[in-house]
Amino acid sequence: MNWKLASAQIRIMKHYFIASSLVFLVGLVLGAGFSDHFQSFLASQVQALQEITKKIPDVPNQQWQLFWLIFWNNTSKSLLIIVLGVFFGVFPLFFLMANGMILGYIAVLSAQKASWLFVAKTILPHGIIEIPAVVIACAFGIRFGLLVIKTLFSMLSPARSVKAFEELRTFMKSLVPVGLSLVLLLFVAALIESTLTFWLAKA
Repeated sequence: MNWKLASAQIRIMKHYFIASSLVFLVGLVLGAGFSDHFQSFLASQVQALQEITKKIPDVPNQQWQLFWLIFWNNTSKSLLIIVLGVFFGVFPLFFLMANGMILGYIAVLSAQKASWLFVAKTILPHGIIEIPAVVIACAFGIRFGLLVIKTLFSMLSPARSVKAFEELRTFMKSLVPVGLSLVLLLFVAALIESTLTFWLAKA
């Protein structure tokens, strides 16, 4: 496993991380301030989230069940979104925008029902790890898609094709250590959300 290769990829992806963060931020603003324009979509997404939480049985080890549900949901989606980036980066962009909108929408609803302090308590503890992990995953998905486009167009020139294919191959080799790092980050985030955030929400 080549961690140096993954580190090198991360260093050259600064602009991808910035762009992904901005897309997420735009989604956040749209969900928080312009939810009326996306009411049907946002309501359906919130309902889907509620259906997921209903799967947690009312048993003594509820927090353990919550942890595994959160961890599996976030990890599977984050890793999948990198792979789906192969379709020209479209899915990671949509995932970023949609998740930003959902978070903004839920934050405003929670603030209206409770307070902004409640929002901070229930989002920040795990969100400071989970949100960057999702942004990183989407950034890798977007880069994957753009490298695929670059490789396809470079086929018109044999010299450029070799270079583009090597760049794509190097990127793909870095995905294993990057994926493992994301799994670790999301493990910690799920642990915090199912314990500290769970406790703060009830406090």
